[in-house]
Amino acid sequence: MEENVTKIELPKKRPTFLLVLCILSLIGSGGLGLIYSAYQYVTFDNTYATEMEKMETAMDQFQDADIDSGFLYNSVQNNIVRLKATAENLDLITGANCLFAIISLLGVFMMFKLKKNGFYIYTFANLFWLLIPLALIDFDAMLTNTMIGAGFTALFVILYAVNLKHME
Repeated sequence: MEENVTKIELPKKRPTFLLVLCILSLIGSGGLGLIYSAYQYVTFDNTYATEMEKMETAMDQFQDADIDSGFLYNSVQNNIVRLKATAENLDLITGANCLFAIISLLGVFMMFKLKKNGFYIYTFANLFWLLIPLALIDFDAMLTNTMIGAGFTALFVILYAVNLKHME
C-alpha cells in the first residue's frame, strides 16, 4: 500500500544574530547615514564659517607656538582641507551619501527577508560609500576617518557573510 504524504515546509527561521545585525545596520545606514547627510546638507552653510574660523584660529596658535607638525597640527590642517573640499562638492557628496545609504538599506532589508542577494548589494553599497570621501574630498585628509569606517564595514560584511548559510 502506497502512502501519500504531503510535506509542509515551514518558512525559514531568521537567526537572532542576523536580526540584531539587520537592526544595527538599519540604525547605522538608514537612520544615521541618511539623517546625517540631510543634516549636513541643510546646515553646512551655517556651520562652515564657524568651523573654518575655529580651524584658522588653531592654525594661528600653532604658528605662534612655532609648531608645524604633529598629530594635532595635521588634524587641524586636514579639517581645513576637508571643509573646503566639502564646500566645493556639497551637493555631490551628500547626494552620493544618501544614494548609498538607501542602497545599503535595500541590501539590509533583503537580508532581513533572508535573500542572499541583499548581502552583495549591501557590500557593494558600503564599499563605494567608503570611497566617496577619498575620491571627492582628499585622500590624505580623509584617510583616518575612512579607515575607521572601513573597520566597521569589514566587521559587518564578515558578520553578514557568516550568516549567508541562512539565506537563499
